[in-house]
Amino acid sequence: MPTVWADNEEVVFNEEIPKDSHKIYELLMGALAEQRKAVVEFLVDGEDALAANSFPKKFEVIKAKSMTHDEITLRITQATLSQTDNLDTEIDAYSKNILSTPWSAVVKQMDQFISKIQPFADLIDNVSPYANAYQPSWAGKLNEVANHQASSLDQVLKAFESHDPSSLSDEIGINLLPILGSIKSLFTDEVIPQLTEVISTNSPNE
Repeated sequence: MPTVWADNEEVVFNEEIPKDSHKIYELLMGALAEQRKAVVEFLVDGEDALAANSFPKKFEVIKAKSMTHDEITLRITQATLSQTDNLDTEIDAYSKNILSTPWSAVVKQMDQFISKIQPFADLIDNVSPYANAYQPSWAGKLNEVANHQASSLDQVLKAFESHDPSSLSDEIGINLLPILGSIKSLFTDEVIPQLTEVISTNSPNE
């Protein structure tokens, strides 16, 4: 008879165990959502269905692992924040080199520039759903820096489109860089400490 385990405990269903593993995944996600949790690993007969994005219709054993939304958000935040090390220095150098670099070379480097600032956008994108759902103390500041970043990036795009190296250099160096610094400070000084505190407070005593 098929069995389902979640966080090392056998799951007891009110009715017959669904035969479709995807249905079980949906049921677990729904039940865990009430506990501020989500499934992070879903092994169907030893195969990771989440990684493969494939949910077998038949199975013998399902083993699922969950994490709280706080833990998931913290892990993603820390991993993404680590990608921003030294990026402010590189972006600052890029903004200054624009004025002494042929425009054709600046345009070719646009994708490289976008890749440098992407982690900062990812920080906001990854944490915004959590902030909207739970309204932590820093939610307002997150929304504010997100709007500032979007506005500055819009100006960067307009400078690229108008082939205006002076405006592009100024926007990146004068406006965008301080905004990126604010994002980094917000996550370092408020987001990560608050998430860490929530996790610590809610963790069972060992």
